[in-house]
Amino acid sequence: MKVSGVICEYNPLHNGHIHHLKTVRENGADAVVAVMSGNFMQRGDVAVMEKLTRANLALQAGADMVVELPVIWSLSPADQFAAGGITILDALQVVNEISFGCECGDLELLKEAADICRICQTEYADTLRHFTRKGNSYPAVLQELVTQLANEEVAAVLSHPNNTLAIAYLNALKDRNSRIKPFAVQRKGAAHDSMTVYTDAPANVKPEVINDDSDLFASASYVRRCLDDGTDCRRMVPSSAWKEIISAQKSGSFASLRNLERIILYKIRTMEPEEIAQIAEVGAQGLANRIYQARTASSLDELMEHLRTKRYPAARLRRILLHILIGITKDDIYSLPPYGRILAFNNTGRKILALSKGIRSIPFAESLKRLSLQGDAALRCATLESKATDIYQLACGNIGKAGSDFRCRIKITNNQEN
Repeated sequence: MKVSGVICEYNPLHNGHIHHLKTVRENGADAVVAVMSGNFMQRGDVAVMEKLTRANLALQAGADMVVELPVIWSLSPADQFAAGGITILDALQVVNEISFGCECGDLELLKEAADICRICQTEYADTLRHFTRKGNSYPAVLQELVTQLANEEVAAVLSHPNNTLAIAYLNALKDRNSRIKPFAVQRKGAAHDSMTVYTDAPANVKPEVINDDSDLFASASYVRRCLDDGTDCRRMVPSSAWKEIISAQKSGSFASLRNLERIILYKIRTMEPEEIAQIAEVGAQGLANRIYQARTASSLDELMEHLRTKRYPAARLRRILLHILIGITKDDIYSLPPYGRILAFNNTGRKILALSKGIRSIPFAESLKRLSLQGDAALRCATLESKATDIYQLACGNIGKAGSDFRCRIKITNNQEN
């Protein structure tokens, strides 16, 4: 059995994700394991729908098992995000490949860029620190260094965020000496964070004559913006996802970072610089002081306006604010996942679990309670996860109940085998 892994967020699941999963199958995968972010996203945001709903949508879209990427790693920079996902896939010991969507479909070029980035981050680490401390953004400094050490073609790969994440996956595979092989899928239509919509209709068909049944391809960012402003985006997502979106909106379980504004401001106003300095991604003391001084802000927008600079991009700052809220520290994000929590699986997923029984390098189970008993690291990870889910309930239109993460039961699909 050829088992392919994907690391994803599905926030929300859209037509580009369906294209990706179909391509993985066409490349010979008999089964797909998805490591999916839970209720908080890598760009520093909440998921629009809770993780169990998104996990079941992933099964309907073509995955066979969904394992949660714990909040410590789902709310981390690209390198730690990738390390967390790769660790979970590798730990199963039966995953043959990892498939990732990226703007560059040239795997050899991606590998060359990954090797150069590794050299920059090790042999030229002092240079990177020197220029970022002068106020330059880390991605810009890294890209300039890659240009000097390689060439503009390789450096250009770093201009696109999904390429950067692909590079992080490649380096994470190398760090673990993993036998998992990479498979790059070129993104169809919309790039990451693009505000442009593309169609699956032939290229020579004018937009005004595109059939209403044609699928539309847009980035998750564009879909979320449509959902925020009430624009009909049902053609951008599979029908199953659209049904769940409408249901979540009607029930008040649709989530928004805006709903956490007051408690974020509360936390900032009640912390000292020394406490802030221990939080993940805060880094140098200067940022801790900057956050402390911004405690006078009366809105999330004002807080972000005080904090944002070239050196501190919005995504990192939003992650830090959520680290503060959840209590994720520097020590946490430089660890590795101590377990794999299963959110959903079908009959093929059951076979994957049977194949990996007795050879997994970390425990896998559906129950967070059971996994929390697997040692100190597991308890810490599970405690933060439960806390994050309780906070996520406050981000929903109608506030959900606390304590749900330790009590919830996953849905096992018995009648679907891809």
